Amino acid sequence: MLRFVLRRLAFIVGVSFGIVFFAFFGIKMAANSTSDTTGPAIIPAAQAAFEEAVTYVSGLPSGNWGMVAVRSGRYARQVAVRDTLADVYPKSMGLLLISLLVASVIGIPLGVVAAVRRHSALSLGTMTATILGISLPSFTVAALLQIAEIYWYRTFGFRLVPVGGFGWDAHLVIPTLVLAARPVAHLARIAYMAFSDVLEQDYMRTAHAKGLSRRLVMRAHAYPNAAVPLLTGLGVSLRFSLGSLPVVEYFLGWPGIGAALLNAISSRQATAVAGLSLALGLTFMVVNLLIDILYRYFDPRLRAQQI
Repeated sequence: MLRFVLRRLAFIVGVSFGIVFFAFFGIKMAANSTSDTTGPAIIPAAQAAFEEAVTYVSGLPSGNWGMVAVRSGRYARQVAVRDTLADVYPKSMGLLLISLLVASVIGIPLGVVAAVRRHSALSLGTMTATILGISLPSFTVAALLQIAEIYWYRTFGFRLVPVGGFGWDAHLVIPTLVLAARPVAHLARIAYMAFSDVLEQDYMRTAHAKGLSRRLVMRAHAYPNAAVPLLTGLGVSLRFSLGSLPVVEYFLGWPGIGAALLNAISSRQATAVAGLSLALGLTFMVVNLLIDILYRYFDPRLRAQQI
């Protein structure tokens, strides 16, 4: 286990440097593409980006994440990226955690019910709906929910939830639903496939033949054996949510790390893009490391492997 964790930590360090490098490289290429030169100079840009990435990463242990220009009206002031992260990161992570919790509470039971009744119209309807949930882009879901809220307000004269802005109250409803839409569909499909396979196993039929109740059989045999694919589904759902986060925050006016990253990209602040991208990348990689460790807790076969 220790060897596995050390290897994954080394991988995280390498990928983190890659994130910083491509952040600097992307900003340089964007600047070159709009300049008066005949074309983007790829090799000089890559060399300069590599040198800046090395300098940037060497300052991270001392807490130097760079600076970002924050505009207020006609004026702009320099703020440390670390201070910006302290403000926007909790807002994004709180929204992500709530959306993944909602997705798990809704998606996994839906998949389990569809698997238990897999030969019914309910199962077919649920799996068909999950295809729609996975296919719809996040900004489309956000727009549809906003239109529905506006239509409700015009029809009945009062609003159900705010259509944008920040707040740990009703402002959470639409962003949470938008971020949870694809994870709900994905987790429902994963749970359906995992439990459909588990329910067909011989040990499940043996447990039922012994006279055990369905609830006990599901709790003692089905859920532990379906835990690994469900954990994989949670990891993929996190990727969906992180990928949608900048668009959702920008579209719905949620002042989180995703919106800050898009603003930094539009203003071509390379150090801010590097720091914010690195924070998102580290979040994803650390969560995946924890999920991989949990794999070994639930599956003894993985604990026996020397990976």
